[in-house]
Amino acid sequence: MSFLRIAQNILSPVLAPAGYAYGSVMACRAKLYKRDSFTRFNPACPCISVGNIGSGGSGKTPLAGWLLAWANSLGMQSVLLSRGYGASPSKLPYLVTAESSVEESGDEPLMLASENPYARVVVDPIRIRSGKWATDQFKPDLMVLDDGFQHMAVRRDLDFVLMTPDDFSDGWNKVIPRGTWREGQKALGRADVFFVKSPAGDFNSMKDLIKEKLGKYKKPVFQFNLQAEGLRLLNGEDSLPFGSDKYLLVSGIGKPEQFSRDSSEFMGQIASEHMIFKDHHPYNAQDVKMIRQKAVQVGAAKIICTPKDAVKLRKLGCEEFYTINLHVEFEESIFFDGTKSCAPNIGPVSFAGWWNRERLAQAYKSRNRQ
Repeated sequence: MSFLRIAQNILSPVLAPAGYAYGSVMACRAKLYKRDSFTRFNPACPCISVGNIGSGGSGKTPLAGWLLAWANSLGMQSVLLSRGYGASPSKLPYLVTAESSVEESGDEPLMLASENPYARVVVDPIRIRSGKWATDQFKPDLMVLDDGFQHMAVRRDLDFVLMTPDDFSDGWNKVIPRGTWREGQKALGRADVFFVKSPAGDFNSMKDLIKEKLGKYKKPVFQFNLQAEGLRLLNGEDSLPFGSDKYLLVSGIGKPEQFSRDSSEFMGQIASEHMIFKDHHPYNAQDVKMIRQKAVQVGAAKIICTPKDAVKLRKLGCEEFYTINLHVEFEESIFFDGTKSCAPNIGPVSFAGWWNRERLAQAYKSRNRQ
């Protein structure tokens, strides 16, 4: 548990009023958007928001990448709109490519653009502007809002809301600054479908709790996780076996403990050490020197980083570093009364099957286009 989380738990009674006030402001803002009190952009194509109720570690970026790959598999041109956390683009809107600098694009948009070269990834904190620009430039068949649940200036056909196991237990309805939630639990009523990032076994053990918390919304809940295919050198695309060498972990992500747990499972052993940097850390040459020195110090034959860190470290000449080759995998699901699976009389099915057979048609028919 992080120091911040410990402090929030200790100070919970003191921070609760501030969390309630923040949640009330966000609820009022959502009502004003619903009443069209603010200007909104109405995309000419189906638009999906991939967001969360809390902050960090819920798998938004991999799921957004899954949607881009899915669209490409059907020959659809997709556009992803990102605010570009920490980015300083030379112009706005900014089209991200694999050759973009991380300083201009931000790490997550650069990762998405590198892994999905067929998609258009656009950075701009004003998504009304980037949405209009991307529509004029690329005539997309699908628009994806990265981290878009609270960014309601762009109308969407579907709200994908991602949650973590902690959101259902200690973190439930604890709004900033008391916890990590950006809105109160009433906001969950805006969701069209929920996703929980966790191993399938953990999801199954939580089903009763998930049903208790989300049952009243009558929306499908899908479990997903990131499955490893092997290691990949930062200078290549091929997947390599994990091997049994000692290794050093490097990460600058929101929940590094997840990376520690996952890597030990994939590698079959615990890392010699885990060098943890702050989320979105802007690596420099001194950091790289320190990482290499630590690897020698602990006798690590491999240095392994996350895919988000890889796009930054690759540009610093770390071709001998490795990242874990991951893909999104859906396994378990919950369908409440009033929700439909894609195959009547068969029962709940995977997200991929439900999505392909049900929601695409609904997205196209959901409203009249301008």
